[in-house]
Amino acid sequence: MDQQARTGLYDPPFVGDKTETTPSLSVCIVTGRRIGVLSDCLASLQLQENAPPFELLVAADADEEVAATVRAYFPDAEVCLVNKSLPGAARNLLVERARGDLLLFLDDDVTVDERLLERLDSLARRHPEVGVFGGPNDTPRGSSQFQVTQGAVLASIVGSGPVRRRYGSHPARLADERFFTLCNLAIRREVMVPFADDLVCAEENGVLAELAHRGVAMLYDPGLVAYHERRATLRGFLVQMHKYGRGRGQLLTKAPRDVRPSFLAPTLLLAYLLASPLLIALAGPAALIPLAVYLVAATVCGAWIALTLRRLGALPVAAALIVLLHVAYGSGLPRGAFVGTGEEVAPVGDWLAMDEPRSVPSTDLA
Repeated sequence: MDQQARTGLYDPPFVGDKTETTPSLSVCIVTGRRIGVLSDCLASLQLQENAPPFELLVAADADEEVAATVRAYFPDAEVCLVNKSLPGAARNLLVERARGDLLLFLDDDVTVDERLLERLDSLARRHPEVGVFGGPNDTPRGSSQFQVTQGAVLASIVGSGPVRRRYGSHPARLADERFFTLCNLAIRREVMVPFADDLVCAEENGVLAELAHRGVAMLYDPGLVAYHERRATLRGFLVQMHKYGRGRGQLLTKAPRDVRPSFLAPTLLLAYLLASPLLIALAGPAALIPLAVYLVAATVCGAWIALTLRRLGALPVAAALIVLLHVAYGSGLPRGAFVGTGEEVAPVGDWLAMDEPRSVPSTDLA
C-alpha cells in the first residue's frame, strides 16, 4: 500500500524532467470558461515582486482556449484539461502534480497584491510550526455599489457571523477553518490531505476540519489579502449563497462531528419563517417577536454598513441582502444534506505538453 493510501497525506514523486530549481511554492487554480477574470488573476500573479521560486498549475474545464490564455501569461505553467468534474476532484489532480513545499489555492476570479507571494513565503519561514496560512478576500477596487455593499454584508457579524473574517481584515492570530476560504488559502504539502471529490463547494472546510483534528496549526494574517469578484446581480448572489449552503450541508452529512450551531442558524431561521403562520395561530402575535428582533438586527447592521460606506442608499440594500443571504444559504444546507449532487466526480486529467498551446487572440487578453 502506498504512502497516500496509508496516511491520507500527499507526497507525490517529482514530476517531469525539469532541471531548474524546485519551486518552494505551487500556485493551484481551477477555472471554468471565464477568460476575462482568469486573465486578471494571471496578470496579478505576473506582477509579483520579490516572490520566491513558484510554479503555476491550472485545471481547466476541457477548454483549450483557457489553456492558451494561461500559456500566454505563463508559458511554463502546468495545464490540465479535465472532463466535467466537481472542483475538489480537479484540485486533487493539481496537488498530486505540484512540487512546491507550500500549496497556494486561488480562485480564477481573484486578483492579488504584488507582494502576496513574498509575504506568504516570509510567514511560512518565520512560522515553521504552522501548516495553514490564509487571509481575507476583499471586494476589488472599482466594483459597483451593489458589489461593495454585498462585500460589506459578507464581512458583517449579522451577515456571516463567525466566518466574517474571510471577507474583511482582522488582526493576525492563530485560527480555525472559519477564518479561511479556498479562494485564498495556503497549505504545506507535508500536511495536505485530499479534497472531497463529491462536494459542490466548501471542500476546503472538510480539509481544514480534518487538519484541525490532526492538530495542525493555522495562521490568519490580514496581509495575505486577495480581491475576490463579487456577484454582479442579485440572482448571482443568491445562487452563490445557496451553493455555499448546499456544500456545507453535504459536508455536515459526511462529518457530523464538525457541526457548529452557527452553521445551522440560517436553516432554523428559514424553518421559523415557514412555520410562522402556524405559530401565530397557536401563540398569537407573540410568535412574531423573534422575527421582529431579527429584522431590527438586520436593519441596524444595514445602517452601520451605510454609515461605513458613507452612502445612505446602502441601508435598505444591505438589510435586504442580509435576509436574502440567510434564506438562500438556509435553503441550500438541507438540499446538500439530503439530496445528492447527481454529478460526475471522477475527473480524467489530460496534462498538456509544454509546447501547446502558447498563443491566444489578442482580444481575449484586452
